[in-house]
Amino acid sequence: MLFIYGALTVGGIETFFVRMAKERFKNNLHTSILLLSKPELSNAELLSEMKKYANVIFPKDIFHGPALLCRRLPLLCQVDEERLVANLKSIDQIHVYHGMHALLGYRLAQKLKKTIPVTVGFYHYIKYLWGGDDVAWHEKLNRKFIFKYLPEESLSFFSEGNRELYIKHKKQKFEKSNTFRLGVIDKKMITLSGDIVAPVKIAAVGRLVEFKTYNFYMIDVIKELRLKGVDIQFDIYGSGQLKHQIQEKINKANLQDRIALKGTLDYSSFDSTVSNYDLFIGSGTAIIQASSLGVPSIVGVENMVEPNTYGYFCDVWQHEYNLKGLNLPLLKIEDIINEFISMEKDKRVELKEKHLDSINMFTNESCQNSMDVLKHIEMPLDDFKFNKYFYELSRIFDWFNIKFNSKHPRRTQFEDYRNINED
Repeated sequence: MLFIYGALTVGGIETFFVRMAKERFKNNLHTSILLLSKPELSNAELLSEMKKYANVIFPKDIFHGPALLCRRLPLLCQVDEERLVANLKSIDQIHVYHGMHALLGYRLAQKLKKTIPVTVGFYHYIKYLWGGDDVAWHEKLNRKFIFKYLPEESLSFFSEGNRELYIKHKKQKFEKSNTFRLGVIDKKMITLSGDIVAPVKIAAVGRLVEFKTYNFYMIDVIKELRLKGVDIQFDIYGSGQLKHQIQEKINKANLQDRIALKGTLDYSSFDSTVSNYDLFIGSGTAIIQASSLGVPSIVGVENMVEPNTYGYFCDVWQHEYNLKGLNLPLLKIEDIINEFISMEKDKRVELKEKHLDSINMFTNESCQNSMDVLKHIEMPLDDFKFNKYFYELSRIFDWFNIKFNSKHPRRTQFEDYRNINED
C-alpha cells in the first residue's frame, strides 16, 4: 500500500496512517508513504515512528526537477521511472485523502505500468461537499475523478452517517462503498476507578481550528462552573491558527489559572497524559483514543455554537458523532459535568466501562483487514484524461483567490453547518 499525503504533523489522519503502517508491519505487509513536503515540516516523532514500519519517500526520490516544483506541482514534474520502480514496485493499493493526491496516485500507477486501485478516505465529512458546484475547475475535476470515475468500492466513508450525507448531497446511492470504522486503538488492559480528586480535570486534544468550536465555548462553561464554586481545570492540547484567539478569550475571562493551552501533545504521550484526566471533550479519532483509556468522553460536536452535545461517546459512537444537525437530543455540557461530579463511585466506573466497550469497532486490526481487501478492486479500463497544465493553473489561481477573497467557499465552508438550528 502507498499513502500519499502532505506532511506528518500531529493530527488524526496522520496518526491513523502511522497506526495502519504499524499494523501492516505486524502482518508482514509492505507500506510506503509519499510526503509532498520537506522532511522538517513533519513532526519528528511521527516521522521517526513511520520510518520504523514504512518506506518513507519524498518528491526528490521519484521526480526530476526543482525541489519546490516537485513538492507543490507534482503532476507537472517528470517521473524518474527507474527510481519510481525501485521505491514502489511492491505497492498493491494507493490510498489518499485529497483529490490532487488521488490524481497523482493514478498517474504513478500508470508510470508503473500496473493496474493499482486508487482508494479515497473521507476523513472529514465536508471534504468533497464544500462549495457545492461553486468551486474552481480543478476541484470539479477532483470530484469528477472520485465520484464518476473511481469504482464505488474505492470510497471509504468510515461511517454509515457519512455515507448518508453524501447520498443526500451527491444524489448517488454509493451501495458498494465502505463504512468500516477507522482503526484508532489496540485493545489494552485498563484499571478503572470511580474516585475523583479536586480539581476535576478535563482535557481536549486536537488542532486549534475553526470547526472545533468546543475549544471556545468550553471557556464559557468553565467560567460558569467556577462562579458556582466548582473546582475545575481545563487543559487544551494542540496547535493551530486560532491559538491566540483562544488565549485572548481565556485572558478576558480571567481564567489563566484554570484553563491552559498546553501546546502539541506528542503522539507517544497521548495515553499516559490523557489517562490522568477525569473527563475528555473532543471529536475525530482523539475521542476514540480517550474512550479506549476508560476516560468518560463528551462529544465535541463540530461547528456547534452553543455549549451543547449529543452526550458521551459511549452513547453515540455508532453515529457520525462529529456532525452537527443529527436527529439526536442535545444536552448541555455544563449539566453533564455537574452530573459526573455528583455521581456515585460505582456509577462512574460503570460509565468508564461503557466507554471501553464502545471502542470494539475501532481496532487497528479490524480496520487494516478491511482496508487491505480494497487492493482487489478493479479499476476502470478506460483512462481518465485531463489537462494537467490547466489543472495546476487552476490550483494556483484558486490558491490566491482563497488567500485574498474572504468570501471564497473554501473559507466559508463551515458556515452552513454553524447556522444549523441548535434548539
